[in-house]
Amino acid sequence: MTLSRWTPTGLSGGGATETPTFSPHDPNHILLNCDMSCAFQTKDAGHTWTMFHWSNMLGNPFCAGVFHPQNPKIVYAAYGYPSTLRISRDGGNTFVPHGEGLPGNLRQILIDSAQPDLMLAATETEVFRSFDAGTHWARVAKTVGTVTGLHIDLTSSMKQRRIFLATREAFYRSTNNGNTWTQSGAGLPLLPVRAFTAGSRADSKICRLYAWLDTASADGTSQGVLYRSSNGGTSWEQASKLPVPKGEAEQHRYLLTTDVRPDTLYAVQPARSNEPFVHRSDDAGSTWHPVMFGNKRQPSFNLGMNHTATYFNALAGWTITAAGICPTNPDIVLVSDYCTPYLTQDGGKTWKNLDIHHAPDQGKPANGHRWLNNGLTNTTTWNYYVDPFEHNRHYICYTDLGFARSEDAGKSWMWVRDMGPNTFELAFDPEVPGRIWAAFSEVHDIPNNNIVTGGHRCMGYGIVGMSNDFGATWSDPTLGVPINDERWYGSHRRPNGTLCGGLPQTPITSVFLDPTSPRDRRCLYASAWEHGVYRSDDSGKTWTSISNGLGAPGVNMRVCRVRLHADGTLFCLVTGKLRDHWLMPEGVGLYASTDHGVSWHNITSPLDVRWLTDFEVDPRDSRAIYLAVCDDPSRGLKEGGLYKTLDRGQGWERLVRYSALHFSASIHPRNPDWIYLTLNYNEGKASPLWLSKDAGKTWKPFEDYPFCSAHRVHVDPVHQDRIYVTGYGGSAWVGPLEP
Repeated sequence: MTLSRWTPTGLSGGGATETPTFSPHDPNHILLNCDMSCAFQTKDAGHTWTMFHWSNMLGNPFCAGVFHPQNPKIVYAAYGYPSTLRISRDGGNTFVPHGEGLPGNLRQILIDSAQPDLMLAATETEVFRSFDAGTHWARVAKTVGTVTGLHIDLTSSMKQRRIFLATREAFYRSTNNGNTWTQSGAGLPLLPVRAFTAGSRADSKICRLYAWLDTASADGTSQGVLYRSSNGGTSWEQASKLPVPKGEAEQHRYLLTTDVRPDTLYAVQPARSNEPFVHRSDDAGSTWHPVMFGNKRQPSFNLGMNHTATYFNALAGWTITAAGICPTNPDIVLVSDYCTPYLTQDGGKTWKNLDIHHAPDQGKPANGHRWLNNGLTNTTTWNYYVDPFEHNRHYICYTDLGFARSEDAGKSWMWVRDMGPNTFELAFDPEVPGRIWAAFSEVHDIPNNNIVTGGHRCMGYGIVGMSNDFGATWSDPTLGVPINDERWYGSHRRPNGTLCGGLPQTPITSVFLDPTSPRDRRCLYASAWEHGVYRSDDSGKTWTSISNGLGAPGVNMRVCRVRLHADGTLFCLVTGKLRDHWLMPEGVGLYASTDHGVSWHNITSPLDVRWLTDFEVDPRDSRAIYLAVCDDPSRGLKEGGLYKTLDRGQGWERLVRYSALHFSASIHPRNPDWIYLTLNYNEGKASPLWLSKDAGKTWKPFEDYPFCSAHRVHVDPVHQDRIYVTGYGGSAWVGPLEP
């Protein structure tokens, strides 16, 4: 599937990367997964990245792939969150399903480097074996505890391989290719095995097994220790102490070694620290020296600088999400925190960031500089805007990253983070260049599954911000003060729900400007999560609640988006909320007001739907409305799809249902019968982007759109053959107007 019609845009990096895989044939060839469903490969050691098409390979944060040790064209990897086995026979460019008898939920894939027909695979609690290169599989073990590692001992007989299996609670050994297993851990304490690795060389008959265990102290600090075995797991000895900082004992940590040099070992702490958090040993774990220094205030700092590192004064505390080692060169290691993957090719002396490039001719990287996308697009975006006055200025609303702006039509981007971690929407003044209002929130992913059906924190800070300089700086109009990190997290922060100028300090999910209002007293509407809709008649200085009849006060006021039609009709969407593990019906619906918000009525009452995500109103007729709905997983019903009404809700028709997770419909501004439809993550079962040219009667997919999820479509006002697509995890893409 060619990606030539689609180009990633915006800031690259910024999301969690997981489960890296190095090719033993070319250490510059790396596979990398993301927890937001995208998967990537690089063939130039991370200088540039290419996202796999969603139908080919989806991101899997649990299971690293493996390259065939002898044939560089064969690669095995786990597909998406179902974590099912796939194989590539063209060097990792395309993948197809593979493996009869092997379930999903894979956590480990292992291949015998001397006889590649022998493979092992593990789920969380089961081990499977194949003797025909993964074509057929059979279960050979069920474990006690979650599997943390597997190793085939290359010093053992090729006819009767010795195989080691570590779980959180036990250590097992097989001496007959995995037919039978015995617990083997003399000298190994009965403590949680947090990490396991092993390396073996047939020529030197060296086999080293390593286990990182915990010995918790009374103050909560883990007095972690490294145990090793040099006799095939028959006995274990304590090699050294590997303590973990207080509060991090339960987080994932990593041990890395190789078969080419089993005595060289890396230990990776669960979180980045101002103290060294990656250590290396060259004597099988007896002694260690630090190799990764993350405190940029110290001369020892040896990490590449990107947009996040130039902004934050301190980088400590970020979770380490990935660590991997090149199987043929232990001096090549990849370690990633929650925002940035780093690569060393010199054994830890220096580390380069793999997520983004500093635009040239700017000197030393600094906050506010321009950055270039390198293809590692693994963040969530909500809306993409081209400035109505200066078309070279572009803007992107992000989850977690906050906001980005470009002054060269999207070629390079500047990160703006002072307004907080999440920006949902912008509203531009129709007469004053550079004047913008924005919906800012401390809470992310509204109204996606993390918030509606997941366990993520749903309440936090929020504000309607204002900029007079094209989004370079932002202020709070209710207080007349700049917005910065101190305002968000410091002593000036007000408790959630506190009124500032009449607007509650709560996530603001939408802001809309009435273009007919006076230039010096703009009328603004804002949706305040769990509080309702608010109106300002003085450009955002003071606000008044206009929520009579909206939602279910005190029960569900999860307002997501507010829109004003040209005929004066006001619309607001209220999405679902869990109560006792069920999505409640109270308050949910699309509401309309014909009296400027004095009163509201639910126009979706004929529908029994609980999880609404977005809506779009025909600019020619406010009675014609498109509504995106997701399935309610608590009821097991299949009510998701795209709905349409032609009479403002008296009757609804479901136009299509392509998956359980529909997200939005976007109307082409110059062709109102052209409707773009988007879907969220659906395990690669349907194209996430569709176009109808007949107001929803027939649809055609964008089969080459690369990412598995899409949020909204924005048509370029200048280049009429170009659209921008935002997505739930794949950042933003520039592509063609039609399939």
